[in-house]
Amino acid sequence: MNSGAGAKMQVSPPHQRQAERHDLEIAVDLESDSNFYTGLTQNISTGGLFIATHQIKSVGDHVRLKFTLPGNPRPIEVDTEVRWIRENSSLHRTDGASGMGVRFINMAPEDASAIQTFLGNRDSLFYDDE
Repeated sequence: MNSGAGAKMQVSPPHQRQAERHDLEIAVDLESDSNFYTGLTQNISTGGLFIATHQIKSVGDHVRLKFTLPGNPRPIEVDTEVRWIRENSSLHRTDGASGMGVRFINMAPEDASAIQTFLGNRDSLFYDDE
């Protein structure tokens, strides 16, 4: 069997997203174990967000977030799980700020609705891989 000439292989992107990302820069309070610190979001989706911070947790760690969306007076408090990290160091430089991508866990329905409404009024970020 010759699988060479006409066969095309489907390759999934390594970080396939289930929800569109939207640009957003707001302060976010993070709480993990007995530590409390502040970061800055860079983008958000209905599934999670990216936090620019130098106090990066490990993939799989749980972090409690608190942030307030523009135009929404009630703060959102939600548990998250670190899904990926981006670190800049003297040995390894990457594009963008150091930080971590987190996934929302057990979000209250009213908080999910507030994020959905907020994102429905904003332009999403599209990345062209070509």
